[in-house]
Amino acid sequence: MNNMNFAQSEAQSVQYFCNEMVSQTDSRVQAPEKGDTVVHANEEYHPVWGQMDNYAAGREKRKQLLLMLCQNECDRLEVWAHPVSKEPMPVRPKLTPEKWIEHARIAFSVDPRIAFALASRFPTNVSLKTEITQLVQSNVLDIREIPEALPYFVTPKAVDENSALLQQLPHWAACSITVALEFLTPQYKGHPRVMAYVLRVLESYPPDHVTFYMPQLVQSLRYDEGRLEGYLLRATKKSDIFAHILIWHLQGEEPEEGQETEEKVCPSQCSLFPESMLELALMFGSNSVHWLGKVAGLWARGGLLGNLAFQAMLPAVRQRIVDGFSPEAQDVFEREFDFFDKVTSISGVLFPIPKEERRAGIRKELEKIQMNGKDLYLPTAPNKLVRGIRVDSGIPLQSAAKVPIMITFNVIDRDGDENDIKPQACIFKFKPKNLLGSASTLVVLLSYYFCGVGYTVGDDCRQDVLALQVIAQLRDIFGAVGLDLYLFPYGVLPTGPGRGIIEVVPNTRSRSQMGETTDGGLYEIFQQDFGPVGSPSFEAARRNFLVSSAGYAVASLLLQPKDRHNGNLLFDSAGRLVHIDFGFIFEISPGGNMRFESAHFKLSHEMTQLLDPSGVMKSETWDNFVSLCIKGYLASRRYMNGIINTVLLMLDSGLPCFSRGDPIGNLRKRFHPEMSEREAANFMKSVCVDAYNKWTTAGYDLIQYLQQGIEK
Repeated sequence: MNNMNFAQSEAQSVQYFCNEMVSQTDSRVQAPEKGDTVVHANEEYHPVWGQMDNYAAGREKRKQLLLMLCQNECDRLEVWAHPVSKEPMPVRPKLTPEKWIEHARIAFSVDPRIAFALASRFPTNVSLKTEITQLVQSNVLDIREIPEALPYFVTPKAVDENSALLQQLPHWAACSITVALEFLTPQYKGHPRVMAYVLRVLESYPPDHVTFYMPQLVQSLRYDEGRLEGYLLRATKKSDIFAHILIWHLQGEEPEEGQETEEKVCPSQCSLFPESMLELALMFGSNSVHWLGKVAGLWARGGLLGNLAFQAMLPAVRQRIVDGFSPEAQDVFEREFDFFDKVTSISGVLFPIPKEERRAGIRKELEKIQMNGKDLYLPTAPNKLVRGIRVDSGIPLQSAAKVPIMITFNVIDRDGDENDIKPQACIFKFKPKNLLGSASTLVVLLSYYFCGVGYTVGDDCRQDVLALQVIAQLRDIFGAVGLDLYLFPYGVLPTGPGRGIIEVVPNTRSRSQMGETTDGGLYEIFQQDFGPVGSPSFEAARRNFLVSSAGYAVASLLLQPKDRHNGNLLFDSAGRLVHIDFGFIFEISPGGNMRFESAHFKLSHEMTQLLDPSGVMKSETWDNFVSLCIKGYLASRRYMNGIINTVLLMLDSGLPCFSRGDPIGNLRKRFHPEMSEREAANFMKSVCVDAYNKWTTAGYDLIQYLQQGIEK
């Protein structure tokens, strides 16, 4: 049964159930037989709703709640069955705040989980949330086994007031990792009871299950008083892979070479800073007073010194991890890190070499590296064991600040066939020295304020990690609800200051590379690669392109990636689209934040030729594409908080994407929690229509072609 028919049958079933419950309630309540205990009129029992103080009134209130929920579910399933329908939804009577309060009380009395689900279904209803908060706090002893109750009494206000309710946390059921991590943000101030609960939750998971959130855990060390560090150290003793990934992320937060002396400004020098700034303002003129004042304000708020203190503690944490290794773990650690340090450092060796000699230089350096053991693995994919390096595979890549190189390894699956060896290429980024030279304190401060990343200008692998975390979450969400949408969150790992490893998406070419061998567009290229239009192979490739384009449309709406030129769009051998390079997400864009790419996702003319053969947004494939985009967006809204919390925990990381605007607030707005399902569906449909062959998309491709030679 296809999705549409399934959704229709579900909607009909819910409506039937609703009608049956209303019409048959009386018949399901049987009078007590002779000899049974007498049930008083004000204390009667209902077979569905349970004990009621007043049977007649209670039954009616519960019936109204059930009707409202069933109607809402019917509406939701109707939207899922007909995402692009133009038919208006039935007009439902608007409930008063008093009615919402009544619904909250009734739901809570039947089962608190129903009340929490009610609040989740209507996330912007203030009356509902306020009433459930009061109910939770009044009945806190009775709901300890329900993790969903946590946000209703573990709040920043409760932390500020050291609420007695927090004393219940040692007895509370464990929540999800994403909910627990939210309590590590600064607004919870490292409260001892809250921290103890968070660590208990983390301890309940195997360490390897927590590594996905390693960037967030490392950032949380900024506000830690030793408790989180203690958990991390204990986890490193249980898993070598956890320890290695933690060390790499710690190293990725350290300042780059040549900056340490300039950046480690003693707090006792703070009193001299305003005078220095005034002197500089007089030196550079009155126009400099405004931005110098901004930097002084940052200094006064402790942002700079706080970041320096955080960076200063990282080597000590790393050393404590290494000191805790057993002899066996120490051996694995040294061999793994030595091997990949040697590979990464090749980039630094190439920097002074002329470009035409670099490929030969890579081969020469690779021939010097020896494999030491069969337990070495790719840092970006610990399930892939390295069996060798293809010494002739090294390719130098273009970059303004670094000399990235691409190298292919022979790998096997950790739990797979030893003889099933596959190639896996990785890009290694390395900045050999601080290219800014010995900067003055002013330059360091200004680059921190305006650029926000390690006080340097350039790309940052950590930002790619964050974007790919969100993409991985969306992939899992789509899979959980049975949506046929495709996303490929390839591996990225920062391994040190100015260093990183990026997995190459296998069996792909960039759209720019495809343009170097043909003058045709995607429509013509797909025919060359997969056969004539209408053939099974062509239509299968078109379908793959459709489901991947829809997946990245939803991801792009939420992440707002820019710089979507044809060098950053890959196509695999099955026709699927994969986006790479997330150097500009959320509020930042190329060209001094001109935000020239105004569409929420890239949908160029050649892409619409594949997605919409009609050319006027009336084809079946176009409707399928829009329907999948809508369903993906609706599914993501149900998991909004988990996605937002993942991003929120990186807010103080200094990543460029947080350097302007209100990235968290605007991310939340793009989920539109205030909208109904139909309103949200119509919004996503409008996003697709707006992106359709938008002139700014073609204009940006033209600019990239003229400036960088990137094929249109």
